[in-house]
Order: sequence, then structure tokens, then C-alpha cells
Amino acid sequence: MARIFWVTCPQCRDRFYCHRDELRGKGIPLLCPYCGHRFLDSESPQIEE
Repeated sequence: MARIFWVTCPQCRDRFYCHRDELRGKGIPLLCPYCGHRFLDSESPQIEE
């Protein structure tokens, strides 16, 4: 089963989930599906593991 984490976009503040093993802490920019903003997980104001 895939492990996920919830991340909050620093621009629009909407939450979405990402695949934890592939994206968490890897330095890969995340893409907000709501506003299109790209950001690193470390830039998120809230992360829920």
C-alpha cells in the first residue's frame, strides 16, 4: 500500500496528498493541483504524515 502525506500549499492554502516514499524530503518540487504553484515540501506551512 502506498504511503501518503498531506501537504498545504503555501500560496492558496489548500491541502492535497502526495506519495510519501517518492516525494517527501527528496527536493522534488510539488505541484498544487488547485492553483498550479510549485514548491518544496519544506516550504509548506503544514504537513501531516
